Amino acid sequence: MQGQEARNTAAWRSRIGASALAAAVLVVGGFSAVALTSPSANAHERSASTPSSRSLAAKVQRLEDIEDIHQLKARYFRFVDEKKHDELAALFTPHAKLVTDGITWKSPKDFAYTIRDLTGKAPSAHAGMMPEITITGPNTASGIWSMQDVLTFPAGKDAPQGHHGYGQYRETYRKVDGKWLIDSVLLTRFRMDPIPNWTPPKTAASESAPSQAAPAK
Repeated sequence: MQGQEARNTAAWRSRIGASALAAAVLVVGGFSAVALTSPSANAHERSASTPSSRSLAAKVQRLEDIEDIHQLKARYFRFVDEKKHDELAALFTPHAKLVTDGITWKSPKDFAYTIRDLTGKAPSAHAGMMPEITITGPNTASGIWSMQDVLTFPAGKDAPQGHHGYGQYRETYRKVDGKWLIDSVLLTRFRMDPIPNWTPPKTAASESAPSQAAPAK
C-alpha cells in the first residue's frame, strides 16, 4: 500500500514538474515573441537597416550620375565631329559659361554656330579620356577630362592650317529636370602640332549630290 502511494506521489510530482517546465517555456517563448514583434523591436530593426539601405541607394545613384555625365560628354564630341551644331548647343544649360583657348563665348549657341562657320565641312576627330567626375551635390557635379583633337581643312590655296591638339577640359554639370547638362567649360590646350591638310575622298553620296539638286529657275 505504501509502495503504491509512493509511486502515485512520484508520478504526481513528475506531472507537476513537466507542467512547470512547459509553462516556463511558454513564458520565455512569449517574451521572445513579444520582443521580436513589438513596435520597438521593429523600429530598432528598421533603424539598424535603414542607413545601410540609404548608403547603397546613394552609391547606386552616384554611379548612375557619373555614367550619365560620361554619355553627355561623349555626345559633345560626337556632335562636334558630325557637324550637329543645334544638338551640340542643346547639351548646355542656357546660361553656361564657355571659355576655350582663352575665348569667352556669349552663349552655347554662339559657341556651336561659330564652330559651324569656322570649320564648315572640314573633317575632325575629337576624343576625351581619363575622366575624373566628382558629384558635388544632388544636382551638381564637376569633371576633368584629358583631350585630343585632329582638325584638317581641305587642301587648297589659303586653306587654314590643320592641327593635332592636346589639352584638358575642366567642367561643371547641372541636372535640370532629371537630365545632366554642361554648365561651364574651360578648355586649355597644352600643345598644338601642325599637320598637313587633307581633302576627304569622294563618296557615292557626295558624287550623286549634284544630280539631286533642284533645277535652277
